[in-house]
Amino acid sequence: MYENYGQDNRVSSGYFAGLKQFVCYQLLRGSRTWRRRVMRVSLTSIFMTFCMMQLSASGIAQQVTLKAKSTSVRQVFMAINKQTGYHYVWSARDVDPNTKISVDIVQKPLDQALVSILNSLDLSYEIDNKTIVIKEKGRVASNNATNRVTAFEEVQQKQVSGRIVDAQGKPVRGVSIRVKGTELGTVTDEQGYFKFTQTVDAGQKLECSCLGYKSMEVTASTNMGTIVLHDLSAEVETVDVVFNTGYQKISKERAAGSFAHITAKDMEGRLQTSFLERAEGLLPGMALNLNKSYANPQYNNNTLGIEVRGRSTIYAEASPLIVVDGMPYQGDLTALNPNDIETMTVLKDGSAASIYGVRSANGVIVITTKMGKEGPAKIDYSNTLSFKGLPNRSYQNKMSSAELVDFQKDMFGYRSGSFANIDPRKGMNEVYQILYQHKGGKITAAEMEEQLDVYRNRSRYDQMDEFLNSTILDQQHNLSLSGGTDRYKYSYSLNYTQPGDYNKGRPVNKGLGFNIRNNVKLTDWVTVNLNVLGKNQRQSGNTGFNFYDQYMGGRASYLTFRNPDGSPSQWYLGKSQFEIDRLNALGLEDETFIPIDQVGKTHLDFYNKYININVGANFKLMKGLTFDLLYQTERTEGYNGTYYAKDAQNLSAGSTGIYVPTQVNDATQINQNGEVKRLVPQGGQFSEKRSDNNSHTLRGQLNYENTFADKHEVNVIAGAEQRQMTNRFTDLYKYGYDPSALAYKAMNEELFGIFIQNTQSVSGGVTINKMEKGFQEIVDRFVSFYANGSYTYNRNLTLSGSIRIDQSNLFGIDIKNQYKPLWSVGGLYKLPTFEQDWLDRLSVRMTYGFNGNVSTKSGPYLISRVSSSMNPYNNGLQASITSPENPFLRWEKTNVFNFGVDVSVFHRLDASIDLYNKSTSDLLGSVAIDPTLGWSSAYRNYANMRNRGIEIALNGKVIDHDAFKWNSTLNFSYNQNKITNLFIAEETPYSYYSTVQNRVGKPVGSLYSIDYAGLDAKGEPQARKADGTLVKSTQQLSVEDLIYNGTTVPPYSVAWRNGFDYKDFSLNFMFIFNGGHVMRSVRPEPLTKLAELNYNSNFDKLWLDYWKQPGDEANLDIAPRFMSAASTSVTDLYSSASRFVERADYIKLRDISLSYNLPSKLIAKTPLRYIRVTGQVMNAWRWAANKHNLDPESWAGYGAIRGDVTLPSDTRVSEVPSRGVLAPVTYNFGVSIGL
Repeated sequence: MYENYGQDNRVSSGYFAGLKQFVCYQLLRGSRTWRRRVMRVSLTSIFMTFCMMQLSASGIAQQVTLKAKSTSVRQVFMAINKQTGYHYVWSARDVDPNTKISVDIVQKPLDQALVSILNSLDLSYEIDNKTIVIKEKGRVASNNATNRVTAFEEVQQKQVSGRIVDAQGKPVRGVSIRVKGTELGTVTDEQGYFKFTQTVDAGQKLECSCLGYKSMEVTASTNMGTIVLHDLSAEVETVDVVFNTGYQKISKERAAGSFAHITAKDMEGRLQTSFLERAEGLLPGMALNLNKSYANPQYNNNTLGIEVRGRSTIYAEASPLIVVDGMPYQGDLTALNPNDIETMTVLKDGSAASIYGVRSANGVIVITTKMGKEGPAKIDYSNTLSFKGLPNRSYQNKMSSAELVDFQKDMFGYRSGSFANIDPRKGMNEVYQILYQHKGGKITAAEMEEQLDVYRNRSRYDQMDEFLNSTILDQQHNLSLSGGTDRYKYSYSLNYTQPGDYNKGRPVNKGLGFNIRNNVKLTDWVTVNLNVLGKNQRQSGNTGFNFYDQYMGGRASYLTFRNPDGSPSQWYLGKSQFEIDRLNALGLEDETFIPIDQVGKTHLDFYNKYININVGANFKLMKGLTFDLLYQTERTEGYNGTYYAKDAQNLSAGSTGIYVPTQVNDATQINQNGEVKRLVPQGGQFSEKRSDNNSHTLRGQLNYENTFADKHEVNVIAGAEQRQMTNRFTDLYKYGYDPSALAYKAMNEELFGIFIQNTQSVSGGVTINKMEKGFQEIVDRFVSFYANGSYTYNRNLTLSGSIRIDQSNLFGIDIKNQYKPLWSVGGLYKLPTFEQDWLDRLSVRMTYGFNGNVSTKSGPYLISRVSSSMNPYNNGLQASITSPENPFLRWEKTNVFNFGVDVSVFHRLDASIDLYNKSTSDLLGSVAIDPTLGWSSAYRNYANMRNRGIEIALNGKVIDHDAFKWNSTLNFSYNQNKITNLFIAEETPYSYYSTVQNRVGKPVGSLYSIDYAGLDAKGEPQARKADGTLVKSTQQLSVEDLIYNGTTVPPYSVAWRNGFDYKDFSLNFMFIFNGGHVMRSVRPEPLTKLAELNYNSNFDKLWLDYWKQPGDEANLDIAPRFMSAASTSVTDLYSSASRFVERADYIKLRDISLSYNLPSKLIAKTPLRYIRVTGQVMNAWRWAANKHNLDPESWAGYGAIRGDVTLPSDTRVSEVPSRGVLAPVTYNFGVSIGL
């Protein structure tokens, strides 16, 4: 018989030294404070990793200390293995492992220790590549190079022999092969060969086992050939699913709650740089909305764009809680490298999520990052290159230059004023200048047309690629190292990202992240975890063309970057050439705007640094009882510094741009003596925004787990948690800034916010808006106590329950609203299969529980804000009250009932069906109150809501052959949202149709419209009341006359994914469907108040079709006639018409990927474990239900009034429907290599 013990875990110390040096240099560049902070933590963790791996892996030091009395030989050598990493092998013929010996060795080299131990046993040894071969003195351990068989006796021709390799064809050394039911055994050599020296009969069963590999059983024969042993990591699919809730791990077999769970393997072949996009469609009940437009109200307080089982709040935090490695996560999600994620679990119902208390109503997403496994060190590298072509400009449907010139010419005939009344100081676009010159008799009609033809034939779009556009090339590189022993496991990863930008002048955005995880078993009863996660993102340089979308399509297409003669083009933003020359003659700032000269006039310096330190210890107190102590600290440091040169003019829509020379000139006064007084200092301007957010979480938790009489299983946790989050913001703006001297000129604080007369502004006066917000600090504190327990009988019946009490400085001080627990109960019953071969598993689940949510917009105490400006009357500090006290404030409460069924049939099809009902009460929102109290509105608990739905998850092995496999997954979700109670002070028709609304009996985000009755014989819009009466003004409508069109949030969601494996090729694709909702479509506008036509805007081609003469009203697709004096009560009849509301359903081929794994035989003689090449295409095909083929993921806007053009300040602006920019097809290419 042979006996072996141990596992070779050699790691190159030179590699770690180089890696440590690289990390210290690359990761820690940045501010000195942050660099010192991260260096202390990261170097400590890296040094710990380095030292532990040296001690546990290769045993290079080879110093042995061992004291033992009357101890078996086997135990002595097991101790040597733990100290040195060397494993051993002997033959039962030579060694009796139960022989008792006494040893007293202190700090001796390994060879001396072996001699001291073996001399008393009359044994000798040889060391063969970290294996101690023990034999009788005088016996030679042969290494037959011909047949590669390690033996202790003479080779016999009829002995059982063979070779063991891994899945990549590489030899596996140190595999123990034992004859089942006997003491006979042997071990493989360094080339994977083995041979039994004893007689083994053909047909006997051999048990093959090795640390880090799946044990297997084979049948003995004389020449067994090659046996493949599979790595344990390859067995993820066959291991029972375990849900990680962040507080505990629960087997799927006893999980009564509703969970959605995926592993890293489920995301293989998907190369998106965001882990949320990789998980899209894989988790039933979780909806990922890529379109998070500001004009879509349901995302105003949902920064992640994720919803779990619909909307559970209106104005409070709507994003689900993110938990990483057991602790709540407040950092930037881009710091989470998708390649580091081992599992994702979504907690959806009351039982699953209630343990998280007041942050659980929106669902909880629990992420576990990868930890090293027992076995040799593994190095993995992957890179992804993503290519995106230029956006499809035709999708925006903008007018051509010829169409725009003719449209402006038509509008000029309707609304142009007298030539004599033109203000020579005001800016005017080139087309209107020509038209006015003709109107004033300055040029003939022929000359006018000749000059207009110049602009008809110009197109900025032809010059875009030269000056503005660039295709996008995103890069992502990942490098990881992992491994471990039974006492120490480690995982270390680096991640570099470099996203591209369509604006070729933008500076490169670079990100470098890292994730360090260590798990150390200090003793048999103490295990320690040390995890450090971080990312440093930086972008610095000139910004190129600011407000890219304005150059892309918002401005008139005949405004070019260069004139036909090659000279730079000049654009007029608001002042005429006459006015610009007048100001220059006065010695004031030059306001000439030449777009290509603006490149380099604005400089950006941006960084975002995140670090997360997570330390924990597990103490085994007694059988089944453990104690966890965890601490986490997070810090995010953000900085955005933007310098505008003294002649910087950033093109923008409306008044959001920075026009430095215009600001200085408009605030300049010149008295009768010609003395110049500049109220805004000359020079550059500098905007600086800083944020410093940190959190601390401390948790102590007792865990009890035990099984009695093999039938009764008890699991209980109980603990307490304290959490504090501090957010600090600084927003400063300086005038007259000199970047070389780091100096600025002071502004008179008293001038902000008041109208100043007699300035050089075209209007004769100016209001100087304060550009900075000063300083802000927000502190939130939570203290929680919780418990969770379950009882399982005979592995079939599970009963569970949980309770949690949260206290916070955000809750009311009324004792009736405090200490209200959030709790849940649940049960699971695994039904008998009645010995049916086709039925593998059938279980039912039922839970009921309460979740909570809290808003930071109000509190139990009066909230005030200290102004960043001084009081103009006493030059002292001043403050304003932002929210009145609310001692009766209650957190939002959601109770959830869930019923689920899990079934598995034919060993090929798994199905889960969940039915749920969520009822939320005490929703927070802004409510109108008595203005005599000092406020017109305040945040109060004012509404109730309900969500009902069904989720179906199907996973099937359609074809499951060795050469070809076809797996298919279908996830279906339906959610019905309804507001059951809501306080509204006043309701008007406009409050319904102006934008999306929340109304009793309807879902959140409901859309209402006016029953449009077409145009009358004069080309004016009409509407139809509920009784059929036609009206021509919204003032004649009531709420009952409006049409409810539906919800703007998709209630239906479907994802269908298929995977095909043929030999070394894998093909995967996924379709997604979202539907059942509506959208307000793009439309031509009523042609009224179109002062913007005298500006530099471009328009949708739909504007070309409008009523011009009687009879045109028969065409329902045209806009009303030009109505120069019409009020919004008339034009809204058309803008809010029901005919412009369409279905928003869409289907997309989200991604299709093809992977190729290099055959094992091609890399068998290399150090490589695998090479995989993947190509992926995203958004290659789409279908949309609306007639304009608008992409609902690019489209935005629910409002009834226009706002997607460049408008003067007195024009109504709102969240108008907009086509947006169509996402182009994305091509990803990735390579993965394992060592």
